[in-house]
Amino acid sequence: MNSGLRVILIVLVILAAIFGAMTLWTTMPGWVKVLLIAIGVVAALYGALTAWALIPSRKFAPVACTPVTPDYWPTAGFRKSTPEAQRMDSEKLSEIVDFYQAAHAKDPGVAIDSISIIRNGYLVADFYFNPLFPKDTAHVIHSCTKSIMSALIGIAIEQGHIASVDVPMMEFFKDKQHAIKDERMAAITLRDLLSMKTGIRSRDSYLYQWEGLFEMTATDDWIAHILSLPIDAQPGTRFDYSNLSSFLLSAIVQKATGMDTLAFARKYLFDPIGIGEVRWEWSPQGIGIGYARMWLKPEDMAKFGLLYLQQGQWKGRQIIPAAWVQESITPHAFPKNYVEVRDANGKKDQELTSRNWAGANFFRAFADGYGYQWWLDKSGAYSAVGVAGQFIVVAPEQNLLMVVTSSASGRGVFFPKKILDKFVLPAVKADGALLANETAQQRLEEQSGPPPLQQKRQAVPPLPAVAKEISGKTYALENNNWNYDNFKLVFDPALDVAECSYTARVGDTAVFNVGLDGVYRFTETDIGCMAAMGKWIAPDTFELTCQQIGYSAPAKFVLSFNQDEIDVTEVSQTGAYTYGGTVQPRDAF
Repeated sequence: MNSGLRVILIVLVILAAIFGAMTLWTTMPGWVKVLLIAIGVVAALYGALTAWALIPSRKFAPVACTPVTPDYWPTAGFRKSTPEAQRMDSEKLSEIVDFYQAAHAKDPGVAIDSISIIRNGYLVADFYFNPLFPKDTAHVIHSCTKSIMSALIGIAIEQGHIASVDVPMMEFFKDKQHAIKDERMAAITLRDLLSMKTGIRSRDSYLYQWEGLFEMTATDDWIAHILSLPIDAQPGTRFDYSNLSSFLLSAIVQKATGMDTLAFARKYLFDPIGIGEVRWEWSPQGIGIGYARMWLKPEDMAKFGLLYLQQGQWKGRQIIPAAWVQESITPHAFPKNYVEVRDANGKKDQELTSRNWAGANFFRAFADGYGYQWWLDKSGAYSAVGVAGQFIVVAPEQNLLMVVTSSASGRGVFFPKKILDKFVLPAVKADGALLANETAQQRLEEQSGPPPLQQKRQAVPPLPAVAKEISGKTYALENNNWNYDNFKLVFDPALDVAECSYTARVGDTAVFNVGLDGVYRFTETDIGCMAAMGKWIAPDTFELTCQQIGYSAPAKFVLSFNQDEIDVTEVSQTGAYTYGGTVQPRDAF
């Protein structure tokens, strides 16, 4: 039965129940009337919620808005301006500080690192809240990377490397045909990948605790693994957010252009708009990880947003085709209509489905529509969104951008949307001069850099006997999600720091100092700056807290030692995991 008929039947049942109750009402005792009223209220609420869940989201088109060309191009950096000079209320913007601090005190999951607000091409406000995130520092953007991948596909099509979005993806993976187990895989097009409607049972988003993502990264051939997966729905019919889809887009760019994805992005996207520092991780096969793991400075995130606000044009040059920008922010899927979650066997998971429906309808920001790797709002705003609260928000009608980096969790990941709706958009005023507000502007200036890091040095307790036993030994670890391995700690009783080293992911190597006195030590490593502290919480157990500066969450390792064995409890953004390890016969470092 289709959803429309089900809604009609539900309404008819409710009306029949009401009519029957009215007919018998005069002959009923009072207590029965009260009971029937209560039942009727519950039934009405249930019927309303059911109808809401079944009525499809209404289609909508991008807001038609002619971009206002800035009076300069921020290739070398954004110029600063007072809010009033750009017809924004600095008093309203300054209220963000108290609003955020109150929310953070109530819920630590509300954890914003930075907010940048740009109007008419000028930086009108810059907030920094995290003392561990310095200004002008690269930050992981997580799934905001997907929106960049969309732009690269559009550029590759414009250059003739790819015919269109309707090309079957298998045109680029003919050497992987042997991996396919479901013939419907051949029907998946680039359009399906871009709009997250492949039908593949990828199970690789937060709804599944990224199970499918970790399964893929544990294999030697990520593409072959994806192609071997089951398909739950005909391609092009069901939205199911998937990191694997965006990885395939990166692989397609490399196949089609003959350049690695980052080199292609630098030449045709980043360099022309002045994005210099870009860090991006690779798969074991040397493919840029198109779904995430890119690092950009907030200012460079804003440059990418401005490029879309300007319909792909930058300083007289069309970097991204204007038609592609429009197609990218046109809804091709409606996430609120696709809340069904499947288990590992392809059956409906009722509990997760209910939670996903509630999340999509009540909590998730920019869930009205999904374009080509962009999240869309009916208001006309659209956003690149990354886990833990990374946002590049474009509001065309207001000629405005808001860039947010965060280390948030839980419902705090969507807190920036509240700031946008309560303060940023209302701060925009009609045309005309605004009087300067020096008091509010001063407060904005005071928040334009991170607060000082509050730390209190403590006495270092004597090292336990096990510290000497394990010092300098390298532990080979069992398989784990991030491929941590070659773990080593070096202790010196005369020092208030230890040295930690490990390898991770595809080829990362980190060697850094660990404060033993309750104070972070900062070390520049091959993977960026690390801040770390640690302590012995038991005679055989060391707790290590380390933060890669600009990453969205600290990592905590609880390391328990027993002769030549180690037990690791890793607490990270994706959950808590346990695994073991043994001493290597020779030092790996």
